[in-house]
Amino acid sequence: MRITLELSHRKRIVTLPINNSHLISSLIYNIVDKSSSEYAERLHDQGYRLQNRAFKLFTFSPLYPKNRHKWVMHEDGKMSTSESLLHITVSSPKSEFLEHLVIGLLQESLVWIGNERFRVETVRKLDPPDFTDTMQFIMLSPLVCTTKREPEQYPQFLFPGDPEFERVLLENLCRKYQVLHGREFICNSNQFSFTLDQAYEKRMNGKIQKLITLKEGKSDETKIKGTLVPFSIRAPRELIEIGYECGFGEKNSMGFGMVKVDTRSLKRAESL
Repeated sequence: MRITLELSHRKRIVTLPINNSHLISSLIYNIVDKSSSEYAERLHDQGYRLQNRAFKLFTFSPLYPKNRHKWVMHEDGKMSTSESLLHITVSSPKSEFLEHLVIGLLQESLVWIGNERFRVETVRKLDPPDFTDTMQFIMLSPLVCTTKREPEQYPQFLFPGDPEFERVLLENLCRKYQVLHGREFICNSNQFSFTLDQAYEKRMNGKIQKLITLKEGKSDETKIKGTLVPFSIRAPRELIEIGYECGFGEKNSMGFGMVKVDTRSLKRAESL
């Protein structure tokens, strides 16, 4: 399920860091905390566990100015807009998470993102798409996959075309399914494929990797590298639904792996 929040501000120009996903993640936890501090703490510290892995089972889109306006980017690492209305979409298959989010918004209609204050004007539920075993998506935020190779100390980022990318992405979807439904989902590699939009990749001259800095300038600053490109995926529809609702890949609760259906492909199919 997805809900979209419409936010307003009364300033002539609102300014945020370009790397702001950790601020939006904090906003979401703070809103949930208004409903249940116990649930918010458990979600943040423990998540939904599967053996030694923890999943938060939610993701969110970037913050978009209304009316298709774009942020103005500045060299000092900030971005600004004069648009008075902005929106953000939050996605999760967990009804308890979304219920706490909505209740928290009813408790407090004024919210902070960094040093900027916003009023929540509307909260709107979005209808899900019709899921099939082959779908086309546009990435709203980078898709992140990693693997840990011995004897390397840190996980290595994977990208489409890497030998392990599809395996890691598939295993991640299957684990999310298991933690959500309490049973394994068996899917072999013959049922799964991930294909980039080659026309888009060509237009971008192959520059489809995105580097995001979390908590920039702080002692726990982290740099995350992912892929940002439209793609098509073939998989059992249950797993595609998991990716749509939870986010594809890793670090979803920090705003990675959020997608929307590529309506351009739907229009092309309808015209045939």
